[in-house]
Amino acid sequence: MSEPGSSALGFQKPRLVNRLFYRVMTSLLRGVILRYFRLSPVDAQVVPDVGAGILLSNHSTLFDPIWVYAMLRRPVYFAATEDLFRKRALGRLIRWFGAFPKRKAASDIAALRAIFTLIGTGGLIGVFPEGVRTWDGRNQPLYTGIAKLIQRMAVPVYVCRLEGAYLVYPRWARRWRRLPIRGVFSRLYDSADIPADENRILEDIAEAIRTRDYELPIEPSENRGSGLAVNLTRVLYRCPSCGTLEGLKLVRPYSSNLVECSSCFSSWSVDIGCRLSTVDENGRPEGRWTTLADYYDRVRSMPLTPIRSELRLGLAPGERIFLISRPRFLFKQERFPNLRVFAFGRAFLTSERLLFRTRLGFPLAMPLTSVGALSVDPGDRLHFTYEGKLYRIPFRNESALKWYDTILRQQAEIRARKAVG
Repeated sequence: MSEPGSSALGFQKPRLVNRLFYRVMTSLLRGVILRYFRLSPVDAQVVPDVGAGILLSNHSTLFDPIWVYAMLRRPVYFAATEDLFRKRALGRLIRWFGAFPKRKAASDIAALRAIFTLIGTGGLIGVFPEGVRTWDGRNQPLYTGIAKLIQRMAVPVYVCRLEGAYLVYPRWARRWRRLPIRGVFSRLYDSADIPADENRILEDIAEAIRTRDYELPIEPSENRGSGLAVNLTRVLYRCPSCGTLEGLKLVRPYSSNLVECSSCFSSWSVDIGCRLSTVDENGRPEGRWTTLADYYDRVRSMPLTPIRSELRLGLAPGERIFLISRPRFLFKQERFPNLRVFAFGRAFLTSERLLFRTRLGFPLAMPLTSVGALSVDPGDRLHFTYEGKLYRIPFRNESALKWYDTILRQQAEIRARKAVG
């Protein structure tokens, strides 16, 4: 069975960056970007101005490619998610800067051919080996195919570790914060020094891009801001204290930087370093400051509670409902880039299936074991594939991460039951 978009994207020869265009645009934009984002390159000279190579970086924000591009004195050809190319104007613009499409959470022969072509012309390929942006500030698991790609390319490998990027613009936040960012460059391998052991390569990459943004010092004058808790509920979709689903609400005014549980009335204050502290009755922090990552771990480890429902969904014996959405649109892609409305109704997540119900029935009823390429796209859109087709559900005013995490947990439980049985 073919993967979604495998033939639809097709192979387009990547656009080589025009030298005159590159010089003009970088002369106009580089200084502005470095100053506006308080961006400081460190040891950028380790990346030569010419010659083929691969540049790896951690991935925290949508601005990461722009920052890396601005810190170097040569074009970087980034593999960008295909979703950026759905908008023709944006797709054409980023192609001018050297970007080429890569299907998210799936292998892509066209993207591999583009990489080989660019390497053959002496290009520098930019890759985010984590594949997705971090939600909680910690590095994500690496795409394992990056090790084999490095071995096949047999070109020098460089690293740009972006420090402070997550604190500047957390994935869940509505707006960015005025904090400094450092891009620390290093050479990971020369072409002749690439290990034969793929696991060794993955370990070396993980160590090279490992970020510790929670440990970075923040000047007292910078440790302020308003609206720091806005959209935090996209990650903390359960109350860390009582476990109520969608229980946390923002406390107005938003400048208070507080969230409160509508069920147990526990409250937390959020600081600019993405840490939380419980507060007293006057809204003053009274406990120790704990990272968002620790609270997120607490939320994900809470037991799942089935929902009692009188809806007739035709559940199998023992099948239980865990999530029910508000009315949503369901989009389906038959051929890239045409992502069209497929149905309107409610999504249901059971212990065995992901269902979508309309007034006319169930246009989609998928066993969880058949759900693939699961991810959360910008705008809280749940992205997945089933039977070779791509689907998307936008979860506005509801955490798409809640659905993503719960689906993964249910898939793991199904695999565990099969292994025991």
